[in-house]
Amino acid sequence: MEKILLLGGGGHAKVVIDLINACGSYEIAGIVDVQLAAGVSVSGVAVLGSDSILPELYGKGIKNACIAVGSVKDNSKRKALYEKVKYAGFSIPALVHPSAIISGKSQIRKGVQIMAGAIVQTGALIGENTIVNTGAIVEHDCIVGNHVHICPGATLSGGCFVGEGAFIGAGATVMQGIKIGNNSIVSAGAVVIKDVLDNARVIGVPAK
Repeated sequence: MEKILLLGGGGHAKVVIDLINACGSYEIAGIVDVQLAAGVSVSGVAVLGSDSILPELYGKGIKNACIAVGSVKDNSKRKALYEKVKYAGFSIPALVHPSAIISGKSQIRKGVQIMAGAIVQTGALIGENTIVNTGAIVEHDCIVGNHVHICPGATLSGGCFVGEGAFIGAGATVMQGIKIGNNSIVSAGAVVIKDVLDNARVIGVPAK
């Protein structure tokens, strides 16, 4: 079984550890985190050190990595870590929980994390390093960009477009055919009925 390294040891890492263990495809080699001391354990997985030891770990034969840092509104840290390990030569596989429902006619790109109970329907495309979190729904023909976070219980109705770096809050609903701009924030529980510009934030029912 190939080994995989986790970048980040916070709350999202705990969910990712469960995800990897449920998949059964990788052995977790450890965690690197700049804020945790080496030797600390997160859900039974040891912290090995900071990001500075990535070249050493790669040299020891650990060729797979996973971005285990979550995001609240701002996905830039996840993007930076993803690009760092990609540049260092690591493979960043997509991870899909066995309880998720994924259409065989969807496209799941590198580094995607699809959590328990999520649904991705036919014709959908999920971009690199995107999180489809617990119980989220991505309906048919949606295009989701890189470095997006679709939070627990959020729904993208058919034919939506979500730009790079966007954040779709917990329980939000984006109606069919809507476009969400790059780096935009859809707040938790919002119902989006019209397009959202780049770098905007919308809230409420209907979202404004």
